[in-house]
Amino acid sequence: MSYSDSYNRIAAQKRLKDYDMLAFACKRAGKSRDEGRAYYSTGVLYDNLGKFKQAIEQYKKFLQVCKAIGDVHGEALAYNCCGVDYMKMGETQPEFYKDAIDFHTKHKEVADVAGKFLAHINLGIIYNYIGDFEKSSINHQFALRYAIQMSSVAGQSVAIGNLGKVGGKETYAQMNQEKLQMFVERYLELSNELKYRKGESGAFMQLGELLTQKGEYETSTKHFYRAMKIAEETEDREIKDTAKVNFGMANASMKW
Repeated sequence: MSYSDSYNRIAAQKRLKDYDMLAFACKRAGKSRDEGRAYYSTGVLYDNLGKFKQAIEQYKKFLQVCKAIGDVHGEALAYNCCGVDYMKMGETQPEFYKDAIDFHTKHKEVADVAGKFLAHINLGIIYNYIGDFEKSSINHQFALRYAIQMSSVAGQSVAIGNLGKVGGKETYAQMNQEKLQMFVERYLELSNELKYRKGESGAFMQLGELLTQKGEYETSTKHFYRAMKIAEETEDREIKDTAKVNFGMANASMKW
């Protein structure tokens, strides 16, 4: 550990003690809102130290204060913080994904439109991790609806991008192909609008794969060709090579 890291940790420990004393003082004085803020700040500090269990304990205290004083915004924030930390813990201990689902579901129920979008994105990611691709897809579709409701182009792009990742290629067999094609086409439009070239090449690749499976080789070759050209411009060798191979196979199938 470097001197800088050691200093930061000592400083963080001091701040933890300060927040603990502040929370105690506010509780005794009946200043519930300030008490809640102290718990939240303590949780953030524990997060920064990578101590997610301790952070969750503080966020739960913050949650109880928010519920007691009718602070719905704070309640939504607490649910989201707990859910995110349980997600982080789930990466090494998958049993915590259940807790993450519970908290993100509660977040969704009390949040405003922006919060609902975030909760559905998180739920979609978790369900994809645990292999429940149907629920993952449903949550990302809800996220897309809320992003459209907010007129958030970036939000729509995130939701559609996540829809394209649900379950990997295996999802094509499980999800209605026409619906998936519609989402990918919308993602292509948004990527173009945002000038997100990597998103464009990825969308053309997905469309090419979908149309190849449907036997529409003439159109799929055009999509693979466009993906290849964009990948050349962006110097994305992986997409370029894959698109080149797929273009050749689709072109050969079309001639046969």
